[in-house]
Amino acid sequence: MTHTTTPRLTLRERLEELKVPALEPAIEIAPRLWRVRTRGAYSYLALDDDITLIDTGSPGSGRGILEAVRALGRSPAEIRTILITHYHFDHVGGLAEIQQHVSARAGIHVSEAPAVESDMSLPNPFMNPILARLLDPYLEIRDPGSARIDLRLRDGDELPGLGGIRVIHTPGHTPGSISLHFRELGAVLVGDALQYRFGQLALPNRLFTQDMDEAIGSIRKLARCDFETLCFSHYRPIEGIGDRELRKFVSGLLP
Repeated sequence: MTHTTTPRLTLRERLEELKVPALEPAIEIAPRLWRVRTRGAYSYLALDDDITLIDTGSPGSGRGILEAVRALGRSPAEIRTILITHYHFDHVGGLAEIQQHVSARAGIHVSEAPAVESDMSLPNPFMNPILARLLDPYLEIRDPGSARIDLRLRDGDELPGLGGIRVIHTPGHTPGSISLHFRELGAVLVGDALQYRFGQLALPNRLFTQDMDEAIGSIRKLARCDFETLCFSHYRPIEGIGDRELRKFVSGLLP
């Protein structure tokens, strides 16, 4: 697989990329779109008349997310919608905890709703069978338990919040992975559909990606969207030139 040639980062730039940001409860990524640090991944808060929460971190993250809402001068009771990008435990793990405190409707892609609602453990995210077997006891302990799903999302669904949120089905990392396009805001949240390491876009992590060919097709699909800010679940955003950087990355992928 080939990629377009981009300038290599200097040592200083690499160290800057590794630097842990100050532990503010939340950082504003785009107007009224805030990134919240949780256990294991980032969550996002879209602050409109009501609040939309995207992803809930690993188990135990719920309290921190609700504290971040309060730190922004809002009430957790204003959370009306919770959207989950996919069913890995570092994204859906705090959902049941948060549902004990707020009555927000929760949504995930229709194909992954049964796994979240089930009393069975979430699917093991590891693709390597040896790693999956070794880590299965840990995952059993960390499993967040079942949570309520109210919205079974599909590609093209439109949701309220900051001028509208369009659901883009981006399977590959998991069968029901979704990305969220804030068209009026000019931002796309891709969950784990992409990585952004040391200033370079990359395919999703092979350790946890179920179908890489499908994932590449989803990345090509995202590259057809127009936006400025590209947001990730584990990395800093690309601001101002997100769609251009994504198209440049896609142009370097083999057909």
